[in-house]
Amino acid sequence: MLEYDTEEVGRLARNQSSEKKALIKAFTDSSDVVRERALIAAIDTADPTMVTEIVKILDDDTTDVRIAAAQALAYYHQPRTVPDMIRGLKDASPWVRSHCAAGLAKLLNGPIWARITEESIDKILDDFPDMEELEINKFLSSIKMNPDAISRFMEWRKKKFDLEIDVTSLVEELEGTPILLSGESRDRSVVSEATSVDGLSADVETILSELPDEILATLPPEDLKRLTPQSARELVQKLKIALPSKEKKKKKKAVKVRKVTKVKKKTEGPTTKSLIKQLPPEVRDSVSDETLASLSIEELQALLASSAPETAEPEEVDVLESVIEYDDPRMTDFVEKYGEEKANILITIPEAMLEGIPEEQIKDMDMETLEGLKQALEPR
Repeated sequence: MLEYDTEEVGRLARNQSSEKKALIKAFTDSSDVVRERALIAAIDTADPTMVTEIVKILDDDTTDVRIAAAQALAYYHQPRTVPDMIRGLKDASPWVRSHCAAGLAKLLNGPIWARITEESIDKILDDFPDMEELEINKFLSSIKMNPDAISRFMEWRKKKFDLEIDVTSLVEELEGTPILLSGESRDRSVVSEATSVDGLSADVETILSELPDEILATLPPEDLKRLTPQSARELVQKLKIALPSKEKKKKKKAVKVRKVTKVKKKTEGPTTKSLIKQLPPEVRDSVSDETLASLSIEELQALLASSAPETAEPEEVDVLESVIEYDDPRMTDFVEKYGEEKANILITIPEAMLEGIPEEQIKDMDMETLEGLKQALEPR
């Protein structure tokens, strides 16, 4: 475990049963570093059946090991892990609590799980086995769990959460149309080797080779590894449609601006940077900046909530701002959905290219990813 990347270990365990057994055995290794790395590799294994072993590690004495276990459980979002993640909401580590809260949010949406009181957690764990269904339903409604989530919980409870491991959603995620992730772009000095990513089949490499190196360089390896020949073909077709011709130069749209002195404006939605700044110093110092930057808005909100339960709700504030009327209706739509900074980049990207990317994924992209996409599509 110490000599190989966790991603490589996960790939080996995914393809060889003997390696999978060795990985599971490493969960209980005498070295806490080995245990932690083994649990991280369990995510790269892409095998939800491993959660039955991972839940046992939530009681580990080492905080980092429990964090890795909670992160893996949240990734696989299996119903049978619900009781374990609820118990994880009482862990001493805010990171364990935040990962468990994020995992529960995927399975039982509605409550802000990081803010559930300890009294409510104890009630779910200790009192539910002896409570009537009507009383449980009423309690779950009181903590604002959505009706469909309540129905799922009650159905799982009848089966004592001993459900068959569901791999359907994971397979769809791994084999579906890839998204642009906010990871590090590959070095442009080696774009000629853009398709030389470990784990790609020969068919996928052949299909991707039809795209210019500049385009391939903007697609993170994490996405390329998810491609099947069919999804690779779909991706190539979408990108080819979006490629601008060399003869056509894209004209920038003019904007009309009028100033307004004072307006009422609600605080905009949180960003990764703003949430990280709100974290207590002891939490920020416990992990690297790179790890914090890799967390989603949902995970950061859960972490912040678990670290500071009394966080005040955003208030309306008086701000000075410019009201902009745009000639291009797309620009107005972009500003409303993604903010002006992202809109200024998105408006320069061909519309056909954006049609293939879900709105939620655009919201999750950072500015660096959008800039890379813009540069790759600029006419030469």
